[in-house]
Amino acid sequence: MDTKASRAKSGKPPRFFIRDPRQIAALKAASRQEVMDVLATMGTVSIAELAVALGRPADSLYYHIRILQRVGLVQASGSRESGGRTEKLYRAVSSYLRLGYVPGKKGNAKGIAPIVDSMLRLTSRDFKEAFRDAKVAVDGPRRELWANRSTGWLTREQVAEINRHIAAMLQITVASPPKDDKRLFALTMVLTPLRRM
Repeated sequence: MDTKASRAKSGKPPRFFIRDPRQIAALKAASRQEVMDVLATMGTVSIAELAVALGRPADSLYYHIRILQRVGLVQASGSRESGGRTEKLYRAVSSYLRLGYVPGKKGNAKGIAPIVDSMLRLTSRDFKEAFRDAKVAVDGPRRELWANRSTGWLTREQVAEINRHIAAMLQITVASPPKDDKRLFALTMVLTPLRRM
C-alpha cells in the first residue's frame, strides 16, 4: 500500500492491491463486491447507512461485513450514538482497491477470473435495471448509460494511451465521495488482448 505521504504528494488515495488468496476468495461473491464498491466510496459508515446506499436490508449485510473484516478488507472504525443506541462504524481498508494480478501458470487466474465473472454479472444486472428507467440519459454530454465492445489492432503506444484514459476515469470515481447532488454510478471496464490468430 502507498504511504500517506505519497497520497499528499499525488492527491490520490493510497492504493491497496488485493493479492491475499483469502481476500480474493471473499470477493468471488457478487454481494461482497457490491459492499466493497460502495463502502470504498462512502468512507466511515454504519451498516444502516451502507444498507440505504445499497438498497438492501441492513440484516443482510452483517454476515458479509464480518467476512470482509476477517480477511482484512474492512476495518472497524469506532462507534457513535444514533437514536439512543450505539452503532458500530466500518470503513474499507482503502478507497482505492485494485486486484493484484499474477499472470502465468503459477499465477492467480483461478481466483481472479471468478471475481471478473461476478463483476460482469453485476454490470449486466445494473445495466438492465437502469435501462428500465425512461428518464435515464442515453445520449449527449451527460449520458448515463453506456455499453460497448470494440476490437482493434493497437500499438504499444495506443495501449498505453488507453491505460492513461482508464486511470483518469478511475481517478474520477475514486475521488468522488457521496454528496446530496451526486448519484451512485458503476464503471466496469475490461481490456484484454485477443488470441485469435
